[in-house]
Order: sequence, then C-alpha cells, then structure tokens
Amino acid sequence: MNMGKFLNVDRAHETERVHWKTLREVYTFDLSLQCPVSVHVHIEHKKSSTMNKLFTLPLLAFSFLGAQFANAQNWTSIPTPVTTNLILYGIDFPQGQNDIGYTGGSNVTYNGHGTVLKTVDQGDSWTEVWSSAVSGTGITALYFLNVDTGFAGTQGGNIMKTVDGGTNWTSSDFDLLHDQGDINDLRFHDADHGVLATNYNGIYFTADGGATWVPATTNPSVGQYALCYADATTLFACGNDQSIFKSTDGGATWTSSYQGAPQTVNLGINFLDADNGMVTSEEGQYFKTVDGGATWTPGTIPDQFGLMRGVVMLDLDNIFVCATPGQVFRTMDGGTNWMDDSGMDFDPSYYSITFTPDGTGFVSGSGSTGGTILKRAPMSVDVADLEVADMAFRTYPNPVSNSLTVEFTTLRSERVDITIVNGLGAVVRTKQVASKNGGTTRTTFDLSRFAAGLYTINLTANGAVIGSRNISVVGQ
Repeated sequence: MNMGKFLNVDRAHETERVHWKTLREVYTFDLSLQCPVSVHVHIEHKKSSTMNKLFTLPLLAFSFLGAQFANAQNWTSIPTPVTTNLILYGIDFPQGQNDIGYTGGSNVTYNGHGTVLKTVDQGDSWTEVWSSAVSGTGITALYFLNVDTGFAGTQGGNIMKTVDGGTNWTSSDFDLLHDQGDINDLRFHDADHGVLATNYNGIYFTADGGATWVPATTNPSVGQYALCYADATTLFACGNDQSIFKSTDGGATWTSSYQGAPQTVNLGINFLDADNGMVTSEEGQYFKTVDGGATWTPGTIPDQFGLMRGVVMLDLDNIFVCATPGQVFRTMDGGTNWMDDSGMDFDPSYYSITFTPDGTGFVSGSGSTGGTILKRAPMSVDVADLEVADMAFRTYPNPVSNSLTVEFTTLRSERVDITIVNGLGAVVRTKQVASKNGGTTRTTFDLSRFAAGLYTINLTANGAVIGSRNISVVGQ
C-alpha cells in the first residue's frame, strides 16, 4: 500500500501536484528553479501515525548546490545490473570481512517483486543472484549471519532463508494465524538468536536459528520499524509516536524506554554497546543515550527535512545518518556539529547505511534504474593510535567455562570489533564496542555453550588487528 499522498508546490502562482515521501519511497518532482521560492509540503500518511504535516522548505534558488557537489565526492554511486525501478531497503556485509555483501529490495512499495544483489569485490560491482516475479516477495529487511547464510523479510510477511550465498531461498509463513504486513526489520545476535519486527503484529524472537518464531509476550505497540542488539540479551526497538522500547531477555518481553511526540515516527537505531546508542526520527530529530536507555537526550541535524531511516555509530564521535530526500549526514564530535557528507539528491530515498570493518561505507536506496548504492572510501585513521599495549589487553578467567571478560586500553575513542576464532580458523562470535579515549574498555562473552578447545580473541579496528590473545575453553 502506498502511504503517501501529494505535495503542493507553489511556484510563481502555479500549483503542481506531485508525489512526495512515504515510509518506503520518495517520488521525483522538478525543482529546477531560477528564482528564490519556498516549497509548501502537505503530507498525509494513511498507514503511518505521521499524518497531515505541513512545513516549508526554503530553497533560496538552490544556493546550496555548490556545497553539496563538493561533498558528493565522498560517496560514489555504484551501478546495478537492474534497469527498472528498484527500492533497496537493506544492505548488509557479513561480519569479519570486507569483500562480500548483499542488498535486497522490491520494485514497488507494496506487494512487490523481490530482488537480491551481491558483491564479491568490496562493493565495486554487483550481480543479481535472485529475483522473483511473485507478488509479495519484495524484500524489506535483510541480515546475513555469514557469507553463505542469510535471512530476508518480505512485503508478504514471510521469512526467507538462504544457505548458498543468496542463490536459492526457502520461504515460510512463520505465523499462520496472523497477517504480518511488511517485515520491517530483522536482526540476529548469533546463529540461534534473532528478532524481527512486523508491521501489523509486533515483534517476534527465535532461539533456534529461525526454525520457529515466537511473539513477544509483552509486545511494543505495532509499527516498530527498527531493531538493534546492544548485547547478547539487550535489544532496542523504535517506531510510531517516537517510541523506543527495550528488552533485556532477548526480545521475549519489552518495556517502554522513551515516548516522544505523537504523529511522529522513529525510524533508525544503532548501539555501540549496552550503554551508548542513537535513534533517528524525522525532520532532523534524533535521540542519544549514554546509560542504556535510562535517559534519552534529543538533538537536531540542521537542514534535514525528511525521514532519517539509517544510522551508524562508528565510535562515540563519528556517526553517520542517511535520509530522505537522499542525503548522508556526518558528525565527528558526537552530534555537537553535523555536516552534509554526500550532497542532497531529491530523486532517491536512502534506507540503509552500513560500514565494513576496514571503514568502507555503503548506502542503499531507491532508484528508477536499479535502485541506489553508494560507496564511501575508508576514512584514514592512524592505526598506531589504536594499538593496544601488551599488558593493557587481558582476557579472564583463562581457562574459562562460562563468562569471559575482555579488557583493553587504547589511546583514542574508536569502534573496535572483537572476534572469537575457533581452532579451525572460523569466526564463532563477534561484538562491536566503543573503546574509551585513554581509558579501559571492558565487555563480557557468554561461552557456556562453546565446545572445549583453544580459541583466539582478536581486537580489530579499521581493518587492522590491534591485539590478540589465546584462551582455553573448558566444555560443560
């Protein structure tokens, strides 16, 4: 269902009726103006709680175009093999590598046909590995456990799974008693534990790798659009009426963490660790927490007039947000100041943003000829500033049978990936944390279900291993 209505553009006493934004798509309108104007926007959302909103966009004869073209060089548009309309709702690179990634979407905003694209060369080129002409297979959420195994949620409310890198998918209606609508988001913490948010029937969780999905017993209000793991059992969800919900039991039960303005929607969410997270809303509004959702501090990105669906916190300072109209914003000081990192493009909507371990950024969105994929080159970081002194990296207890503590000190604040590698060289657990500037970072892992044997703990930042330790796990 198309949730948008029309936009009225007053231009020298003329009125043009053109489509504007919905939660799933933005339609093109002509603003090639020669004189200062204002665009008066009246939005009606039939399906969303965001209704009948009126605001004015001062364009000032596009005097900002020079600045946006200068910023556009940060992000490169990557062509796709699809030549027709495509809305790429999600983009994901499996953890622990930089080369293989996936993006998926639909040809229309409701009951559409699904497409999955894949890259094996760090996003420089993409191939179509799967598509369907069946209505309702349009993909609205995407998550890969590794380079071969992944899950997708569809506009028909089904869950699809692949075990061969996206070539073949099996589809299941995981709740035959309820109509789910779109699967708004889908996340896994490990091979067994995952959560998904439906448009009509709240949040579900799995503890058996997606074989069965159970509805949360104390469910957030319907219309939760994004989910995020903060740690193994702590999750956050955001949605209608600027709501934020928290679960501390893997998604089985939820409590309200924040309730904002009615008829306004929260759309993007990301957590660095159990304490530090950010939620994005619309018209530049966002909320940050430093205490695990006990309190939320509001903020505003200047000159943002649409929906902000994607957010990534690389560390406590460097944060990226993608938005509609098509634009990427960046802060380098935790939100005190924001800059346009991509330039504004009124044609596409940007839906999802992610970064690979080497610091390469990707954005997916809509486009009339194959969707939109943007790539950002890795940001230069002095790895020497991140190196961990030998005595400042500890793992204990060792040997370990249950809970393992990983503790390290770096010279600056940065995102650090912690990976646990088994004796065969396979990554069996990953976690992202925000290292503290000149302080000690501490996190724990539950290894109670690990097989006995030798494992390696690696700390990685910006594609470089900055610390490594061997541990011995004593099986139960």
